[in-house]
Amino acid sequence: MRRLYAGLTSSALEFGVLLAFLFWYLGAEAGKPVGNAFLNGFVTFSLIALSKTLVSLPFDFYGGYVLAHRENLSNQSLPGWLWDRCKGLALLLLLGGSASGVFLMIMVAWPVHWWWIAALASVLLVIFISLIAPVLLAPIFFRFKPLADEVLRERLLALLKRTKANVYGGVWEMDMSSKSKAANAALVGWGPSRRVVLSDTLLDFTPDEIEAILAHEIAHHVGRHIPALIAMKSAMLVFGVYVSRYALEWLGPALVQPGESACVVVSWIILILLGAGVSPLFLVVSRAFEYRCDRYSTEYAEARGGLSSALVKLCKQNLTDPDPPGWVVALFHSHPSVYDRLARIESWEKA
Repeated sequence: MRRLYAGLTSSALEFGVLLAFLFWYLGAEAGKPVGNAFLNGFVTFSLIALSKTLVSLPFDFYGGYVLAHRENLSNQSLPGWLWDRCKGLALLLLLGGSASGVFLMIMVAWPVHWWWIAALASVLLVIFISLIAPVLLAPIFFRFKPLADEVLRERLLALLKRTKANVYGGVWEMDMSSKSKAANAALVGWGPSRRVVLSDTLLDFTPDEIEAILAHEIAHHVGRHIPALIAMKSAMLVFGVYVSRYALEWLGPALVQPGESACVVVSWIILILLGAGVSPLFLVVSRAFEYRCDRYSTEYAEARGGLSSALVKLCKQNLTDPDPPGWVVALFHSHPSVYDRLARIESWEKA
């Protein structure tokens, strides 16, 4: 809960930064020549992102470094932690700044129809980040190598074949132990780049447990959960850009002109508020997907009990609260509580 409260405080301060920039741009900056739209967008996003990073850094440090070391969850040194933050910030500035620059360019080039063109560009960015970026960007933070355990690899490949999951990139191991004691597994990428990734911290689990975890991840792809979530996010983005159009028209040309920095801030605030509003619904869908994946794992994993055993180990290793308050799950968790999942798995395996 301490990490949750620190995150909420950080988010509130970051939103305050956005409001401060909004009033600044609507005041001192209003009426100034637009100039280079792309540069305006890039600089505006960068200034806001840097300011938000500064105000949230103490809370990020407390939750991501102090608590992680106090709970013996992190293996990372302070210089390593800071270096990862710097790399993450650089990627944020590059992607977010470029997207904001293109957003303002579209507004200037198509002052009437800009909103649906910008919405389409936003959807393409979401697809890129969701499907392609994990393969391209993850190596910036972690090292990958083909899974060395041949017996385990063959067993996992047999599971992929049995479930008819189209995975062409093989089975890979990620050096998560260089930063954390947490464990995880995932199917990442798209098309020919789709691959199985296991954290090296997961390799201490039994083969039955690892197979059960992978079967759960396969279910997300077989059930097309990722495209469904992308579609939901895309719909929210399109609606958010549509609302931004009317918000900017309501502010009027006296306060903001197409291509001005304030356009980025107004749209950013609207998307944050909209995201906060629909987040509980997204989380309901996400938790429903997790239940389906658990059910799928109990059907396709060779050994019974593997998923339950793995969940208990993951809960202890990742220091997850097995039974958090209901309001916390409803508002913030994309996964059901471990206790709830274990109860359902037990009932499915008995059936």
